[in-house]
Amino acid sequence: VMERLVRGEAQKREIDMLLDVTKQVEGHTICALGDAAAWPIQGLMRHFRGEVERRIDEFSRNAHRAEPVMVAAE
Repeated sequence: VMERLVRGEAQKREIDMLLDVTKQVEGHTICALGDAAAWPIQGLMRHFRGEVERRIDEFSRNAHRAEPVMVAAE
């Protein structure tokens, strides 16, 4: 889902789905790496959800215009 966000292919409803997945992982694994994977996503959405949603809207508008869209470098 995160890669879809970067490419501009995600939808806003996927943000809540992603947060639900992080909450299912956080605190429910023996390995601390589960929490370590969930926290950055939770923090991103807690602090920058508005920006993520704005980018989704922007990518969506650009897709309808058939113009090239800039994406982050890997």
